[in-house]
Amino acid sequence: MLSIRMGRGEYIPPNTYPREVHVEVTSECNLNCEFCYRRSWDETPRDMDLELYSEIIDQLESIGTEFVWLSGWGEPTYHKNFPELLEIASGRFRLGILTNGVLLGQYAEDIVSHKVEKVVVSVDSLDPEKYGHIRVGSELESLFESIKELKEEKKRQKRKYPSIWFIKVLMKSNLEDLPEEVKRASEIGAVGLILSNLIPTQEHLSDQVLYGRNPDPKTRKVLHIARGKAILSRIKLVEPEFEYRTDRFCPFVGRDQLAINRSGDVSPCLFALHNYVAWIDGRRKKINQIKFGNVMKRPLVDIWWDKKYAEFRAHVELLQFPSCNDCPYEEFCDMASSNELDCWGNSPSCAACPYYRRIVLCPRTELMERLLSH
Repeated sequence: MLSIRMGRGEYIPPNTYPREVHVEVTSECNLNCEFCYRRSWDETPRDMDLELYSEIIDQLESIGTEFVWLSGWGEPTYHKNFPELLEIASGRFRLGILTNGVLLGQYAEDIVSHKVEKVVVSVDSLDPEKYGHIRVGSELESLFESIKELKEEKKRQKRKYPSIWFIKVLMKSNLEDLPEEVKRASEIGAVGLILSNLIPTQEHLSDQVLYGRNPDPKTRKVLHIARGKAILSRIKLVEPEFEYRTDRFCPFVGRDQLAINRSGDVSPCLFALHNYVAWIDGRRKKINQIKFGNVMKRPLVDIWWDKKYAEFRAHVELLQFPSCNDCPYEEFCDMASSNELDCWGNSPSCAACPYYRRIVLCPRTELMERLLSH
Protein backbone atom coordinates (compact mmCIF):
# COMPACT_ATOMS: atom_id res chain seq x y z
CA MET A 1 0.00 0.00 0.00
CA LEU A 2 1.38 3.39 -1.00
CA SER A 3 2.06 5.74 1.91
CA ILE A 4 2.88 9.44 1.46
CA ARG A 5 4.69 11.46 4.06
CA MET A 6 2.79 14.70 4.79
CA GLY A 7 4.25 16.95 7.46
CA ARG A 8 4.45 14.95 10.68
CA GLY A 9 2.11 12.23 9.50
CA GLU A 10 1.36 9.86 6.67
CA TYR A 11 -1.36 9.91 4.05
CA ILE A 12 -2.77 6.75 2.50
CA PRO A 13 -4.20 7.60 -0.94
CA PRO A 14 -7.68 6.21 -1.67
CA ASN A 15 -7.77 3.14 -3.90
CA THR A 16 -9.17 4.96 -6.91
CA TYR A 17 -8.76 4.91 -10.68
CA PRO A 18 -9.36 7.56 -13.40
CA ARG A 19 -13.13 7.36 -13.73
CA GLU A 20 -13.52 10.27 -16.14
CA VAL A 21 -10.89 11.08 -18.77
CA HIS A 22 -10.43 13.88 -21.29
CA VAL A 23 -8.72 12.67 -24.46
CA GLU A 24 -7.34 15.35 -26.75
CA VAL A 25 -7.73 13.66 -30.12
CA THR A 26 -6.39 16.70 -31.94
CA SER A 27 -4.87 20.09 -31.22
CA GLU A 28 -5.98 21.29 -34.67
CA CYS A 29 -9.04 23.52 -34.91
CA ASN A 30 -11.30 24.92 -37.60
CA LEU A 31 -11.76 28.21 -35.71
CA ASN A 32 -9.43 30.84 -34.25
CA CYS A 33 -11.28 31.97 -31.14
CA GLU A 34 -10.39 35.27 -29.54
CA PHE A 35 -9.23 33.86 -26.20
CA CYS A 36 -8.07 30.36 -27.18
CA TYR A 37 -5.07 28.84 -25.40
CA ARG A 38 -3.66 28.07 -28.83
CA ARG A 39 -3.02 31.79 -29.35
CA SER A 40 -0.36 31.79 -26.66
CA TRP A 41 1.63 28.64 -27.33
CA ASP A 42 4.33 27.71 -29.81
CA GLU A 43 3.41 24.09 -30.57
CA THR A 44 2.55 22.80 -34.02
CA PRO A 45 -1.07 21.55 -33.94
CA ARG A 46 -1.72 18.03 -35.19
CA ASP A 47 -4.06 15.05 -34.93
CA MET A 48 -3.55 12.10 -32.61
CA ASP A 49 -2.88 9.06 -34.79
CA LEU A 50 -5.28 6.15 -34.64
CA GLU A 51 -2.70 3.73 -33.26
CA LEU A 52 -2.09 5.94 -30.24
CA TYR A 53 -5.80 6.59 -29.78
CA SER A 54 -6.61 2.87 -29.91
CA GLU A 55 -3.89 2.17 -27.34
CA ILE A 56 -5.31 4.84 -25.03
CA ILE A 57 -8.84 3.45 -25.39
CA ASP A 58 -7.60 -0.07 -24.64
CA GLN A 59 -5.76 1.09 -21.54
CA LEU A 60 -8.70 3.14 -20.30
CA GLU A 61 -11.00 0.15 -20.70
CA SER A 62 -8.62 -2.12 -18.81
CA ILE A 63 -8.25 0.34 -15.93
CA GLY A 64 -12.02 0.72 -15.52
CA THR A 65 -12.63 4.24 -16.83
CA GLU A 66 -16.35 4.98 -17.02
CA PHE A 67 -16.67 8.19 -19.05
CA VAL A 68 -14.48 9.54 -21.87
CA TRP A 69 -14.63 13.10 -23.17
CA LEU A 70 -13.26 13.88 -26.61
CA SER A 71 -12.04 17.35 -25.77
CA GLY A 72 -8.74 19.12 -25.13
CA TRP A 73 -7.37 22.20 -26.85
CA GLY A 74 -8.40 21.34 -30.38
CA GLU A 75 -11.74 20.62 -32.03
CA PRO A 76 -12.44 16.87 -31.80
CA THR A 77 -14.83 16.83 -34.77
CA TYR A 78 -12.06 18.36 -36.91
CA HIS A 79 -9.96 15.19 -36.62
CA LYS A 80 -9.68 13.65 -40.09
CA ASN A 81 -10.87 10.28 -38.77
CA PHE A 82 -13.54 11.50 -36.37
CA PRO A 83 -16.15 8.80 -37.20
CA GLU A 84 -13.51 6.11 -36.58
CA LEU A 85 -12.69 7.64 -33.19
CA LEU A 86 -16.31 7.23 -32.17
CA GLU A 87 -16.48 3.69 -33.53
CA ILE A 88 -13.36 2.60 -31.59
CA ALA A 89 -14.71 3.91 -28.27
CA SER A 90 -18.42 3.21 -28.73
CA GLY A 91 -19.90 0.67 -26.35
CA ARG A 92 -16.79 0.61 -24.16
CA PHE A 93 -17.49 3.80 -22.21
CA ARG A 94 -20.05 6.49 -21.84
CA LEU A 95 -18.98 9.21 -24.27
CA GLY A 96 -19.08 12.99 -24.40
CA ILE A 97 -17.82 15.63 -26.81
CA LEU A 98 -16.73 19.18 -26.01
CA THR A 99 -17.04 21.04 -29.30
CA ASN A 100 -17.47 24.37 -31.06
CA GLY A 101 -20.44 22.73 -32.80
CA VAL A 102 -19.60 23.75 -36.35
CA LEU A 103 -19.42 20.16 -37.67
CA LEU A 104 -22.17 18.61 -35.54
CA GLY A 105 -24.54 18.47 -38.50
CA GLN A 106 -21.98 16.77 -40.72
CA TYR A 107 -21.39 14.04 -38.15
CA ALA A 108 -24.87 13.88 -36.59
CA GLU A 109 -25.54 10.31 -37.76
CA ASP A 110 -22.21 9.06 -36.37
CA ILE A 111 -22.67 10.87 -33.05
CA VAL A 112 -26.15 9.46 -32.47
CA SER A 113 -25.51 5.94 -33.78
CA HIS A 114 -22.38 5.56 -31.66
CA LYS A 115 -24.40 6.51 -28.58
CA VAL A 116 -22.57 9.68 -27.57
CA GLU A 117 -24.27 10.67 -24.33
CA LYS A 118 -23.38 14.36 -23.94
CA VAL A 119 -22.50 17.08 -26.41
CA VAL A 120 -21.26 20.33 -24.83
CA VAL A 121 -21.20 23.21 -27.30
CA SER A 122 -19.14 26.36 -26.73
CA VAL A 123 -21.50 29.28 -27.32
CA ASP A 124 -20.20 32.51 -25.81
CA SER A 125 -22.89 34.73 -27.27
CA LEU A 126 -26.21 34.36 -29.06
CA ASP A 127 -25.75 37.74 -30.68
CA PRO A 128 -24.47 37.08 -34.24
CA GLU A 129 -21.97 39.95 -34.22
CA LYS A 130 -20.53 39.16 -30.80
CA TYR A 131 -20.43 35.44 -31.55
CA GLY A 132 -18.53 36.06 -34.79
CA HIS A 133 -16.04 38.31 -33.01
CA ILE A 134 -15.34 35.72 -30.29
CA ARG A 135 -15.61 32.50 -32.33
CA VAL A 136 -13.56 33.68 -35.30
CA GLY A 137 -14.34 31.59 -38.38
CA SER A 138 -17.89 30.59 -37.48
CA GLU A 139 -21.36 32.07 -37.96
CA LEU A 140 -24.18 31.72 -35.47
CA GLU A 141 -26.79 30.69 -38.02
CA SER A 142 -24.64 27.82 -39.29
CA LEU A 143 -24.16 26.68 -35.68
CA PHE A 144 -27.93 26.70 -35.13
CA GLU A 145 -28.37 24.64 -38.28
CA SER A 146 -25.82 22.07 -37.09
CA ILE A 147 -27.57 21.73 -33.73
CA LYS A 148 -30.92 21.38 -35.52
CA GLU A 149 -29.53 18.58 -37.68
CA LEU A 150 -28.27 16.75 -34.58
CA LYS A 151 -31.69 17.03 -32.93
CA GLU A 152 -33.41 15.77 -36.08
CA GLU A 153 -31.04 12.81 -36.27
CA LYS A 154 -31.93 11.88 -32.69
CA LYS A 155 -35.59 11.82 -33.69
CA ARG A 156 -34.86 9.83 -36.84
CA GLN A 157 -32.98 7.16 -34.88
CA LYS A 158 -35.46 7.39 -31.99
CA ARG A 159 -32.68 7.98 -29.47
CA LYS A 160 -32.78 9.91 -26.22
CA TYR A 161 -29.13 10.93 -26.44
CA PRO A 162 -27.00 12.91 -26.81
CA SER A 163 -28.21 15.58 -24.42
CA ILE A 164 -27.07 19.03 -25.55
CA TRP A 165 -25.43 21.47 -23.16
CA PHE A 166 -24.04 24.93 -23.85
CA ILE A 167 -20.95 26.32 -22.17
CA LYS A 168 -20.37 30.08 -22.10
CA VAL A 169 -17.19 31.94 -21.13
CA LEU A 170 -18.32 35.04 -19.25
CA MET A 171 -16.69 38.40 -19.98
CA LYS A 172 -17.63 42.03 -19.51
CA SER A 173 -18.53 42.20 -23.19
CA ASN A 174 -21.12 39.39 -23.04
CA LEU A 175 -22.34 39.42 -19.42
CA GLU A 176 -25.49 41.49 -19.81
CA ASP A 177 -26.79 39.24 -22.61
CA LEU A 178 -26.91 36.25 -20.27
CA PRO A 179 -30.53 36.38 -19.00
CA GLU A 180 -32.04 36.37 -22.50
CA GLU A 181 -29.53 33.77 -23.66
CA VAL A 182 -30.70 31.38 -20.96
CA LYS A 183 -34.20 31.38 -22.44
CA ARG A 184 -32.94 31.12 -26.03
CA ALA A 185 -30.58 28.27 -25.18
CA SER A 186 -33.54 26.28 -23.91
CA GLU A 187 -35.55 27.06 -27.05
CA ILE A 188 -32.65 25.92 -29.24
CA GLY A 189 -32.55 22.58 -27.43
CA ALA A 190 -29.99 22.82 -24.63
CA VAL A 191 -30.87 21.10 -21.35
CA GLY A 192 -28.21 23.01 -19.43
CA LEU A 193 -25.90 26.01 -19.59
CA ILE A 194 -22.48 25.86 -17.94
CA LEU A 195 -21.01 29.25 -17.13
CA SER A 196 -17.28 29.71 -16.79
CA ASN A 197 -14.83 32.58 -16.55
CA LEU A 198 -12.19 33.84 -18.91
CA ILE A 199 -8.53 32.84 -18.68
CA PRO A 200 -6.87 35.68 -20.64
CA THR A 201 -4.28 34.42 -23.11
CA GLN A 202 -3.46 37.93 -24.31
CA GLU A 203 -2.75 40.90 -22.08
CA HIS A 204 -5.56 43.11 -23.41
CA LEU A 205 -8.13 40.46 -22.44
CA SER A 206 -7.32 41.03 -18.76
CA ASP A 207 -9.72 43.98 -18.88
CA GLN A 208 -12.55 41.56 -19.71
CA VAL A 209 -12.46 39.42 -16.55
CA LEU A 210 -15.36 39.52 -14.11
CA TYR A 211 -13.67 37.82 -11.14
CA GLY A 212 -10.83 38.47 -8.73
CA ARG A 213 -10.19 40.42 -5.58
CA ASN A 214 -12.68 43.07 -6.67
CA PRO A 215 -15.22 41.33 -8.93
CA ASP A 216 -17.41 43.33 -11.28
CA PRO A 217 -20.45 44.51 -9.25
CA LYS A 218 -22.86 43.97 -12.18
CA THR A 219 -22.27 40.24 -12.12
CA ARG A 220 -24.40 39.41 -9.09
CA LYS A 221 -27.44 41.28 -10.44
CA VAL A 222 -27.21 39.73 -13.91
CA LEU A 223 -26.86 36.22 -12.47
CA HIS A 224 -29.87 36.73 -10.21
CA ILE A 225 -32.01 37.57 -13.25
CA ALA A 226 -30.51 34.64 -15.21
CA ARG A 227 -31.43 32.19 -12.44
CA GLY A 228 -35.05 33.26 -12.66
CA LYS A 229 -35.02 32.82 -16.44
CA ALA A 230 -33.50 29.36 -16.03
CA ILE A 231 -36.29 28.25 -13.68
CA LEU A 232 -38.99 29.52 -16.04
CA SER A 233 -37.27 27.99 -19.08
CA ARG A 234 -36.62 24.65 -17.35
CA ILE A 235 -32.92 24.72 -18.13
CA LYS A 236 -30.14 23.91 -15.67
CA LEU A 237 -27.63 26.66 -14.89
CA VAL A 238 -24.13 25.87 -13.58
CA GLU A 239 -22.38 28.90 -12.09
CA PRO A 240 -18.72 29.55 -11.25
CA GLU A 241 -17.36 31.59 -8.37
CA PHE A 242 -16.35 35.21 -8.92
CA GLU A 243 -14.52 35.86 -5.65
CA TYR A 244 -11.57 34.00 -4.14
CA ARG A 245 -12.94 32.04 -1.21
CA THR A 246 -11.05 30.12 1.44
CA ASP A 247 -12.17 26.69 0.28
CA ARG A 248 -10.58 25.09 -2.77
CA PHE A 249 -11.54 22.05 -4.77
CA CYS A 250 -9.98 20.59 -7.90
CA PRO A 251 -12.66 19.23 -10.27
CA PHE A 252 -10.07 16.92 -11.84
CA VAL A 253 -8.16 15.41 -8.92
CA GLY A 254 -11.19 15.61 -6.61
CA ARG A 255 -13.32 13.61 -9.07
CA ASP A 256 -10.68 11.12 -10.25
CA GLN A 257 -10.21 12.74 -13.64
CA LEU A 258 -7.16 13.20 -15.82
CA ALA A 259 -6.35 14.41 -19.33
CA ILE A 260 -4.28 12.84 -22.11
CA ASN A 261 -3.00 15.12 -24.84
CA ARG A 262 -2.62 14.31 -28.54
CA SER A 263 0.95 13.06 -27.94
CA GLY A 264 -0.11 10.61 -25.22
CA ASP A 265 1.19 12.70 -22.29
CA VAL A 266 -0.79 12.17 -19.10
CA SER A 267 -1.72 15.37 -17.25
CA PRO A 268 -3.79 15.75 -14.09
CA CYS A 269 -6.00 18.42 -15.70
CA LEU A 270 -6.85 20.50 -18.75
CA PHE A 271 -5.28 23.67 -17.30
CA ALA A 272 -1.73 22.29 -17.61
CA LEU A 273 -2.17 20.12 -20.70
CA HIS A 274 0.39 22.15 -22.71
CA ASN A 275 2.88 24.98 -22.27
CA TYR A 276 1.39 28.43 -22.76
CA VAL A 277 1.11 31.94 -21.34
CA ALA A 278 -1.87 33.40 -19.47
CA TRP A 279 -2.63 36.61 -17.63
CA ILE A 280 -4.00 35.58 -14.24
CA ASP A 281 -5.12 38.41 -11.96
CA GLY A 282 -3.61 40.77 -14.50
CA ARG A 283 -0.13 39.28 -14.28
CA ARG A 284 1.66 37.37 -17.01
CA LYS A 285 2.15 33.76 -15.94
CA LYS A 286 3.99 31.02 -17.77
CA ILE A 287 1.99 27.82 -17.45
CA ASN A 288 4.24 24.82 -17.88
CA GLN A 289 2.76 21.50 -18.88
CA ILE A 290 2.30 19.14 -15.95
CA LYS A 291 2.71 15.53 -16.98
CA PHE A 292 3.53 12.29 -15.19
CA GLY A 293 4.24 9.99 -18.12
CA ASN A 294 3.26 8.95 -21.61
CA VAL A 295 0.95 6.03 -22.36
CA MET A 296 3.18 4.79 -25.20
CA LYS A 297 6.14 4.46 -22.84
CA ARG A 298 4.45 3.26 -19.67
CA PRO A 299 1.03 1.72 -18.87
CA LEU A 300 -1.54 4.21 -17.61
CA VAL A 301 -2.16 2.22 -14.43
CA ASP A 302 1.55 2.53 -13.56
CA ILE A 303 1.50 6.25 -14.29
CA TRP A 304 -1.59 6.69 -12.08
CA TRP A 305 0.07 4.96 -9.15
CA ASP A 306 3.53 6.49 -9.69
CA LYS A 307 4.59 7.97 -6.37
CA LYS A 308 5.12 11.47 -7.80
CA TYR A 309 1.63 11.53 -9.30
CA ALA A 310 0.07 10.12 -6.12
CA GLU A 311 1.93 12.72 -4.05
CA PHE A 312 0.70 15.46 -6.36
CA ARG A 313 -2.92 14.32 -5.97
CA ALA A 314 -2.49 14.15 -2.20
CA HIS A 315 -1.18 17.72 -2.09
CA VAL A 316 -4.12 18.91 -4.20
CA GLU A 317 -6.75 17.13 -2.11
CA LEU A 318 -5.24 18.22 1.21
CA LEU A 319 -4.83 21.84 0.02
CA GLN A 320 -1.06 21.82 0.42
CA PHE A 321 -0.52 24.83 -1.83
CA PRO A 322 -0.34 28.53 -0.99
CA SER A 323 -2.95 30.86 -2.48
CA CYS A 324 -1.34 33.21 -4.99
CA ASN A 325 -4.67 34.67 -6.11
CA ASP A 326 -5.31 36.62 -2.92
CA CYS A 327 -1.76 36.94 -1.59
CA PRO A 328 -0.79 40.59 -0.85
CA TYR A 329 2.75 39.92 -2.12
CA GLU A 330 1.78 38.19 -5.36
CA GLU A 331 2.62 41.11 -7.65
CA PHE A 332 6.19 41.27 -6.28
CA CYS A 333 6.84 37.52 -6.10
CA ASP A 334 9.11 35.99 -8.73
CA MET A 335 7.71 32.52 -8.03
CA ALA A 336 4.24 33.72 -9.02
CA SER A 337 5.38 34.31 -12.60
CA SER A 338 4.90 30.61 -13.43
CA ASN A 339 3.50 27.35 -12.05
CA GLU A 340 6.97 25.84 -11.80
CA LEU A 341 7.53 26.48 -8.08
CA ASP A 342 5.74 28.11 -5.15
CA CYS A 343 6.78 29.53 -1.77
CA TRP A 344 5.86 26.30 0.02
CA GLY A 345 8.38 24.37 -2.06
CA ASN A 346 5.89 22.63 -4.36
CA SER A 347 6.97 21.90 -7.91
CA PRO A 348 4.82 21.96 -9.96
CA SER A 349 2.36 24.26 -8.23
CA CYS A 350 -1.42 24.74 -8.35
CA ALA A 351 -1.25 27.89 -6.23
CA ALA A 352 -2.86 30.17 -8.85
CA CYS A 353 -5.07 27.69 -10.72
CA PRO A 354 -8.52 29.21 -11.46
CA TYR A 355 -10.10 25.74 -11.65
CA TYR A 356 -8.94 25.09 -8.08
CA ARG A 357 -10.94 28.13 -6.94
CA ARG A 358 -14.04 27.21 -9.01
CA ILE A 359 -13.52 30.38 -11.05
CA VAL A 360 -13.22 28.36 -14.26
CA LEU A 361 -15.44 25.32 -14.83
CA CYS A 362 -15.39 22.36 -17.17
CA PRO A 363 -18.08 19.73 -17.90
CA ARG A 364 -18.41 17.20 -15.05
CA THR A 365 -20.71 14.25 -15.60
CA GLU A 366 -21.47 13.82 -11.90
CA LEU A 367 -22.69 17.41 -11.56
CA MET A 368 -24.57 17.47 -14.87
CA GLU A 369 -26.45 14.28 -14.02
CA ARG A 370 -27.27 15.38 -10.50
CA LEU A 371 -28.82 18.58 -11.84
CA LEU A 372 -30.94 16.75 -14.41
CA SER A 373 -32.23 14.31 -11.80
CA HIS A 374 -33.99 17.09 -9.91
